[in-house]
Amino acid sequence: MIRVEDLSLTIGEASILRHVSFDIAPGKVTALVGESGSGKSMTAFTVMGLQPRSAEVTGRVMLDDRNLLDAGEKQLNRIRGNRIGMIFQEPMTALNPVKTIGDQVAETLLIHGKTSRAEAHRIAAEKLTRVGLPPDRFPLSRFPHELSGGQRQRVAIAMAIALSPELLIADEPTTALDVTTQAQILDLLNELVDESGMSLLLITHDLAVVAGMADQVAVMKEGEIVEADATEPLFRGMRHDYTKRLFAATSHQPQRSPLPPDDVILDLAGVVCEYPGRRRGLFGRSDPFRAVNEVSFKLHAGESLGLVGESGCGKSTLTRAILGLDPVQGGTIDAFGKRIGPDFPNALRSGIQVVFQDPYASFNPRWRVERLVAEPFHLMPTPPADRRERVAEVLRDVGLPADAMGRYIHEFSGGQRQRIAIARALITRPELIVLDEAVSALDVSIRAQILDLIARLQAEHRLAYIFISHDLSVVRAVTDRVMVMKAGEIVEAGETQTVFNAPRHPYTRQLIAATPRIPEDWQEAKHA
Repeated sequence: MIRVEDLSLTIGEASILRHVSFDIAPGKVTALVGESGSGKSMTAFTVMGLQPRSAEVTGRVMLDDRNLLDAGEKQLNRIRGNRIGMIFQEPMTALNPVKTIGDQVAETLLIHGKTSRAEAHRIAAEKLTRVGLPPDRFPLSRFPHELSGGQRQRVAIAMAIALSPELLIADEPTTALDVTTQAQILDLLNELVDESGMSLLLITHDLAVVAGMADQVAVMKEGEIVEADATEPLFRGMRHDYTKRLFAATSHQPQRSPLPPDDVILDLAGVVCEYPGRRRGLFGRSDPFRAVNEVSFKLHAGESLGLVGESGCGKSTLTRAILGLDPVQGGTIDAFGKRIGPDFPNALRSGIQVVFQDPYASFNPRWRVERLVAEPFHLMPTPPADRRERVAEVLRDVGLPADAMGRYIHEFSGGQRQRIAIARALITRPELIVLDEAVSALDVSIRAQILDLIARLQAEHRLAYIFISHDLSVVRAVTDRVMVMKAGEIVEAGETQTVFNAPRHPYTRQLIAATPRIPEDWQEAKHA
């Protein structure tokens, strides 16, 4: 349906794409795989005619007998949304926060002049129902912020398929979603392809997702296609070293040295966290929403504890309570033998640090790295000379040179930013680090490096970790114990390998079943 031929793109002196060629067959799923910066998204944008204005493009992007690179903006506007739809990675930034979901789905129909406003909203309701958001449960008058991440992604899909395009481009559509929501979105995309004969270009760095969805795969590295084939033959007979490295990183197991049990440093007993109910009328409120219900556990020094569950299960609320950012409405949280609350001493507070999913969003872009990493010192005043020496020390610990101190965060790659975030967490020499989806947005090879780093730092500094993630393969690789959370409660807990090998609770079995995986016989063939 789409034929990309010898596509090259340069911006100034930088060569972004080099002689890229591949076909997207009708009714098939084509996966474009590679690390961040490999050119996957730029290829998709160029297919849509959305490349930067300063870019110089050569080659051809053929739709039927038309080269889209020669098409004018008016012609491209008739194609975008009509014959080619696109789903972006982060729906909250792709959706307009001040427009209802009904208006946003109907907008494509109205822009292309296909129907009246009333008919556009009728079709919008139909498309939202098709993606699992029926108007009787999700009124067209809702705004994006009133939906979960998976629901927002469904709205984005409804927008993209409003005019039943022949090609749908999905750019990392499930990266930030939990495993069950991810499985639902991938199943939905597969159904759309099967039902309508639509073609799908799936851009991802997750080879397990590719194994379960794609008919054919093209692997990109530094702007070039280095290997392409039908999915199973490519997995069974990888020829290029880069493809082999991606495959190895997907199943990477960091070398960990289990530490013997030590003192309890965190003790939760019957913790309850609630949010006020919605206002009803002028004076009334509904009952409070209980986000965390009677959670109890102990964490020992040097131990790594996993916390898994779907979005909305209460993981983040519990984390905020442990960090002392939100009060609890019941139960107690003790850290280092002291009760966490308004009077929790700063000297002890510095013993708990956190690393977030998106390091760029957690940093002030106007500060240089030295100031960013030293920021936690407000909890423990330190002379400037000692502060600078400590910053250089933790940067070395995470594998970055000391001269990184003088640079800004935008000058670093995603993996380097996460190393800086870990350095900031280490600066106060904590005993406990909370890792909140700290590797979920990283490429598989960068993720493998960060997991190795986390394991090494734990052994060297006897750190305890609470590892929050929707990626069960990561949790299995880096934790000693795991807790499974559902609707605010811990429904299963135990040693990680025991829980994963013999899950007792139906919800745990559901999470494990929803996790994408590469077929074992493909892996056996690769290692034979």
